[in-house]
Amino acid sequence: VGQGPTYTGPFGSDGCFVSQEKLKPQYLTEIPGKMKLYSEFLGRRPWFAGDKLTFVDFLVYDVLDIHRIFEPKCLDAFPNLKDFISRFEGLKRISAYMKSSRFLPRPVYSKMAVWGNK
Repeated sequence: VGQGPTYTGPFGSDGCFVSQEKLKPQYLTEIPGKMKLYSEFLGRRPWFAGDKLTFVDFLVYDVLDIHRIFEPKCLDAFPNLKDFISRFEGLKRISAYMKSSRFLPRPVYSKMAVWGNK
């Protein structure tokens, strides 16, 4: 599933460091196909590697969350991915961390990035 831009975030590994005005419209058309791959791979399982939480779920959560920040409606057509996000964020320790003052939802990338730097 981790191919190109979907694995690294919008616009690829260097994309957060370039102007996206030209890249964004094209990438928005590609998101549904990329999210479909994740959705089909997850299927009805609770976690990406099966019935138990693994490091893979942390990686996939990060990818999905970045895309959700970039385009908030990108998961609307994929209820299993939305359920995955809710399940992950509902884990006791994850939930506690996200409610703590230590959790910083932004920036996504460094201050040098054009997108996700605030």
